[in-house]
Amino acid sequence: MGAYFRRAKMREKLLKLKIDGYVQSKELYEDKNFVILVPLYLDKSRHNLETADLLLKLSDDRESKKALRLREDYNAYDWVISASYYAMFHAATAALGSLGLRARNHDCLIESMEYHFVHKKKVLETELIDKIARLKSLEEKYINQMWHTKSRRNTAHYKAEASISRSDAQRSLKDAHGFVERITNLIDELREQGGGI
Repeated sequence: MGAYFRRAKMREKLLKLKIDGYVQSKELYEDKNFVILVPLYLDKSRHNLETADLLLKLSDDRESKKALRLREDYNAYDWVISASYYAMFHAATAALGSLGLRARNHDCLIESMEYHFVHKKKVLETELIDKIARLKSLEEKYINQMWHTKSRRNTAHYKAEASISRSDAQRSLKDAHGFVERITNLIDELREQGGGI
């Protein structure tokens, strides 16, 4: 058994314990009515992407800054990162919602995404299990991108001394675009396979 396989198995076991804890504490719970809101969360996700795109362009556009009476050195890279993260957050919320699941906090959401869409294991004893099993797996890179973007968002918004670069903002935005596109496709796949509640 290779080192990578052992690490993956250990991660899977850790996630299982965490998900069980989230279910027990009701931080992860079933809400069959939430599926109705999935399109709204995807729209919110796209809105956040548009906002991030706009802010990145504004940060580079001298004429717009001048017209808006902004400082010449103004940039909104921290907000590009934040909007990028929230695009991912709302898309992930929609993905879990398409299974009739809701998460009450950010870490629970990301770990639930990894557990249900990467590892595809059984947690809740409901008819949802069959739908989870039919899903194509979500590549682990998308979960990692969400964790990295969340980390960049925390740095951008909670650390005044942090220097946020244009490349940090661009990377977060690129990751968010890819993530939202993949999640949208994943939800479509679930619908095509007879998913949805």
